[in-house]
Amino acid sequence: MNTNPSSRQQDAQEQVAHELRALRASIELACHKPARSVVLLSPDNSVPTADAVWNLGLAFRTDTSSTLLADSDMEDPGLHLLADLDLAPGLRQWLEQKGQPASALAATHDHGLLVLAAGCSNEDPLQWLNTESIGWFAPALMACAERVIWRTPPLDQSPVGVLLAGSADAVLMAVRPGHTRRSRVNRAQRILAQAGIMATGTVLVES
Repeated sequence: MNTNPSSRQQDAQEQVAHELRALRASIELACHKPARSVVLLSPDNSVPTADAVWNLGLAFRTDTSSTLLADSDMEDPGLHLLADLDLAPGLRQWLEQKGQPASALAATHDHGLLVLAAGCSNEDPLQWLNTESIGWFAPALMACAERVIWRTPPLDQSPVGVLLAGSADAVLMAVRPGHTRRSRVNRAQRILAQAGIMATGTVLVES
């Protein structure tokens, strides 16, 4: 048995890194191509999606390409906290001003990721995110990074995730074992099916 604390920590880090690489490989195999746009959905608020999106960002991070994490949950934002960034400026301010997206992006410290914070809290994202706005801002974000990973509001609270998923390369459903009810997952799958969308895979969030 390994009783060295530093060695155990290194082993744990290597295990996490291995799992992240496997996750990336499984997503791209399912897509049959590099996934440049990834949308993470959740059936309800039982899933800590900020953690899941953050881990996806680490999985896709490379030394030769940039990965952008975008938070579209303006009701309950969370990515800025993990990245130790301010809530604003972010997505809301960019959409309101219709300026250049680079002005709202922030680089994380020591993680090699770009983050677009939600820019506000306790607001209905449908005020800013709709079919028309997504039509121009989604391509603009794709021009800022090799890959964009979206955090979205729970499907039982907002259709924003479905709107973003319509043009994504990969659509992932996040569930939390022991917390997310099967009936909620079935409902989320029906919502996607009605929009002609099929999830690429499932992400189990254990935290």
